[in-house]
Amino acid sequence: MADNSNFEHPLWNTLTQLLQLQAEPSFNEPAIASNDQLVLARDKVFALGQVIRSLMQTTPATLVSSHALNQINKHAQAALNELNAYVSNKNTGHITNAVSQFEQNALSWLWGFAPMLRTTESDELPQIIDGLSRSASETIKQLVQDRDNLASHVQDTDATAADLKARLEAMAESAARERAEASAAVAKLEQVFAAKETERAAAFDATINKIKADYSTLEQTTKTESASLISGLEEQKNNAAKIVQVVGNIGVTGNYQRIANSEATQANFWRWATVLFFSGGVTLAAATFYRFWGEPITAESIWAIAVRLLYAIAITAPAWYTARESARHRTNSDRARQTELELASLGPFIELLPPEKKIAIREEMTKHYFGREVDAHTAKAPLDAETVKEIAIELAKAFKK
Repeated sequence: MADNSNFEHPLWNTLTQLLQLQAEPSFNEPAIASNDQLVLARDKVFALGQVIRSLMQTTPATLVSSHALNQINKHAQAALNELNAYVSNKNTGHITNAVSQFEQNALSWLWGFAPMLRTTESDELPQIIDGLSRSASETIKQLVQDRDNLASHVQDTDATAADLKARLEAMAESAARERAEASAAVAKLEQVFAAKETERAAAFDATINKIKADYSTLEQTTKTESASLISGLEEQKNNAAKIVQVVGNIGVTGNYQRIANSEATQANFWRWATVLFFSGGVTLAAATFYRFWGEPITAESIWAIAVRLLYAIAITAPAWYTARESARHRTNSDRARQTELELASLGPFIELLPPEKKIAIREEMTKHYFGREVDAHTAKAPLDAETVKEIAIELAKAFKK
């Protein structure tokens, strides 16, 4: 027995885990057992792992290279990872990779175990054979179970096939019987259809002849009525054109008439406002002159007269604005009335002219009435700075006197 220090090396634990996978059922599935190369690869992996483990058991630690054990452990760990990957995803390529780790890498480091005389009591070979036997037994059990399942499935399939065959034969007999009945029904139907078709053809021809005769009569009547109707429609069309023209002129001129009336009302309003403001200012100025006409001019009376005249000017000043607004509204009213008159008389004026002349005149009038700019409205003060300056100068002169 080797020194216990061999058992403490990580390689011992790696090989123990690898050999435990030999009992995994997935290594005995038919997909592997039916492939000689995969069986050889599987058995070789576990056999080489058993051999290296046996060498660790039987070789003293003093005759084993630690560097070789480390290298063998690295490749044995890689083989163990490949076998675990196969258990997870059932990809048989992992078994081939595991064998390559032992054959190409691990076996070249077996020089690390010094040669020793082997006793006849060594149990390496029996253990290997026992492992292979267990693998073969598990494979056979798996194959027997698959065979039994397959046999049961085949029996079920045979029973289903027999049932389907019986149904198919019954359906074939039923289809043949229905085809015969359908053929007889179709023959009878064709006979009845031929007789009815002859009757329908005769009735159809008689109806067509009657329709043709009625249509000829209706055509002559319709042509006569249509000619009369078209003549009446032409007359109505001419009358409607005249009415539409008149209505259009009324609709257009009526809007200008309404604007003219509205602007005239506004002009009158601002005119009366102007009269009111002018009357108030003039009345106040006249009252001032009447009040101080016979009195001598003193410093106190000058100030009283100046204040009253300023009030008169203040009352009269809005009259300038109201007068300007009245003039503006009066101008808009006159312009709208002029436009109303021109549009109302345009139709009668050009009625007797040729059509092309009418179109040319209307185009020219369109340019005249549409697209014109609206005059801008600006607010002007009733008294500008120059006027105020002149009034102030005159008042100062009056005070000096």
